[in-house]
Amino acid sequence: ELNKSLDAFFKSEEAAIKAKYIVGQGTAFSSIADVYSVMGNSKNARLYYNKAIQLLRKTDNAIGLASALLNAGDEYSKNKKYDLALAYFNESGIIFKKANYLSGTAYNLGNIGMVYAEQGKNALAEKYISEGIKILEELKDYYAISDYLTYMSDIYLKKNEWTTALKYAQRSLMLAQKYGLKEQISNSNLKLSELYQNVGNAKASFKYFKDHIAYR
Repeated sequence: ELNKSLDAFFKSEEAAIKAKYIVGQGTAFSSIADVYSVMGNSKNARLYYNKAIQLLRKTDNAIGLASALLNAGDEYSKNKKYDLALAYFNESGIIFKKANYLSGTAYNLGNIGMVYAEQGKNALAEKYISEGIKILEELKDYYAISDYLTYMSDIYLKKNEWTTALKYAQRSLMLAQKYGLKEQISNSNLKLSELYQNVGNAKASFKYFKDHIAYR
């Protein structure tokens, strides 16, 4: 219920202003940006990420700042502004590493890898995504792992290594199903549909595509 969520975060921001609590205001702006991003309103998402980053730079909340930078970078990546995305990821990565915040570091590595994958830099993409997955496996964060595995599948598909691509996509779907991650189930099914279409197996491709639509 995104509109209700947005309303609550705006009220949170108002309360933070009254309390003269800059960290609270900054994190509220970051959360508002996250909701706009999910809504597909990229213009407002970028506006509020920038507001959040400006405020959080004035505080000692390193994790809050790094998280806002990470999510802003992800928004730029979605809009194919890859150089900007990498600049945000590089800054957030330094902060996460300094704070020894493993979850943030893992997401940062994975997201950098996804940018490289989009740019066709497969070797770099594989390196960063693999490093991110390794940390996430230790943290048991299967939501992100499932996403990154789909990207790994795509990398190997582009290299014409169909069997390896299939293994990554199947592993992604298995994890998503095991932990009830509906969005990831949808994405993994779509990737498997593409893989089977690629080798001319229309029956299997259609089966996975139907599952993709159902979960989407």
